Amino acid sequence: MGKNKKKVRRKKEAQQGEKAVKIVFISLVILGILSIVLYSVFS
Repeated sequence: MGKNKKKVRRKKEAQQGEKAVKIVFISLVILGILSIVLYSVFS
């Protein structure tokens, strides 16, 4: 039973890690697009 709980916990941690990476990646993309748009507007 302890092994099963560890597996579930590892799976959850992996999913949370993937979610965090996705959020960071998406926010970087949005930041890049925003900076390009602002640069083209103000130059």
